[in-house]
Amino acid sequence: MKGEVHNKVKIGLKWNMVNQIVTQIVFVWFGIYLARILGPEAYGLVGMITVFSGFANIFVDFGFTSAIIYFQELDDKKLSSVFWFNMAMGILIYLMFFFISPIIANFYNEPKLEVLTKIVTFSVIINSFGALQNAILSKNIDFKAKITTSWVSTILSYSIAFFFAYKGYGVWSLVFQILSVAFFNNLFLWFITKWRPKFHFLLADIKPMFKYGSGIAGTNILGYLTRNLDNVIVGKFLGNAALGLYTRSYGLMMLPLTNISSVFNKVMFPAFSKMQGDQKAMADYYLKIIKLIALVTFPMMFGLSSISREFVLLFLGPKWIEAIPLISMLSILGAFQSILSLNGIIYNSTGNSVKAFKLTMYFNLLLIPSWIVGVYLGGLQGLVLAYVILGIIGAVPIWIYALRLIDISFKKTLLELKVIFFGSLLFFIVNIMYNNFGLELLQSLSLKLISSTIIYILFIFIFDKSYFKSIANKIIKKK
Repeated sequence: MKGEVHNKVKIGLKWNMVNQIVTQIVFVWFGIYLARILGPEAYGLVGMITVFSGFANIFVDFGFTSAIIYFQELDDKKLSSVFWFNMAMGILIYLMFFFISPIIANFYNEPKLEVLTKIVTFSVIINSFGALQNAILSKNIDFKAKITTSWVSTILSYSIAFFFAYKGYGVWSLVFQILSVAFFNNLFLWFITKWRPKFHFLLADIKPMFKYGSGIAGTNILGYLTRNLDNVIVGKFLGNAALGLYTRSYGLMMLPLTNISSVFNKVMFPAFSKMQGDQKAMADYYLKIIKLIALVTFPMMFGLSSISREFVLLFLGPKWIEAIPLISMLSILGAFQSILSLNGIIYNSTGNSVKAFKLTMYFNLLLIPSWIVGVYLGGLQGLVLAYVILGIIGAVPIWIYALRLIDISFKKTLLELKVIFFGSLLFFIVNIMYNNFGLELLQSLSLKLISSTIIYILFIFIFDKSYFKSIANKIIKKK
């Protein structure tokens, strides 16, 4: 069993890494060009709505996806009960948003949001239709089909968005992108999965999964509120243009989570669930993974922080100039969140989802007031600064408790990461020094990327030679 899981993990990681490279070529660059065409206001309007639609998707799932992965013995009747429950919840929640859309529009003082909310939140029903097929593929650590589906859906949806953007449809271009990616992705999931729901529903079938999933759902809801209540605060008090600046900056901060950490999260949760009780195996995997993630995300995000000026002016354009300090600060937070995101896997795969929910709740009781104080004292930059400080320091106790569940000391984990951290810090300092040279934007960007990358690699090679050689040997063997 262990060998089979190990092989599936390796295959799953390879496919997810390839997926992230392909989708981000589409997502990042297409997103940049869309941002240049549409400007901050369009992204701000959509950001006001997606806060609610994203929350609705979490509530519809209510931890059932994780429960399906966690429980190893599930028959067709139990799966069918989950499917019909998800569908019913999707319809009910959509109807709720349909009728409260005027309230949302009044809250933000944006009349356009009434119609936009009714249309964008229809994606909740679409996603509930394919949620179980997605969970089954994840449970089997079978990511090839999921990934090819994602590629096609992403390319098609961005093609539609570009068409409408060039035709002058403004914010509707983003709306059509959201709906089309949900439609194509779930449609293709139905084609590639063999499982079909039966006309069966029994509440007793979903009771154990509901109990397990409730802790995960609570943690996800609190986590989502943490990640999106800031959008509500910015949109309400600072307007849609400020929200557009913030959501694009936040999206860049999330790059290591969506592109690197999520690769491991998707594979390691089903793998850890199959390793239940084997703490040593889980600990070994965790230390290898967290170091590999940090090796990439720390220099990437510290680097983005130090080239935020060049990045914004060269790629996003002068309309986004106010995003420069936001990206610079949030990138540092993104580096640390890339490794902290693995905490959820440990809690959920060891059956401690309720504990994670409680810890997340305590964390939010500190974080949310800090945003309000930050906006009051320093506007958008004040909120971001508060987020960075508390987002790093406040997450440490949650991290320490997670490590205890798989019998790893906090000190040992820090020692594993120390060379990478200081190498990334050197990367950052070198780039900041170049700001005094008065170079043109393209010259400055090129010099920073080339020289600091060489310095970072040399630093890792000198102070962690054995780890560097092990990676190089693996690459050589594969070739």
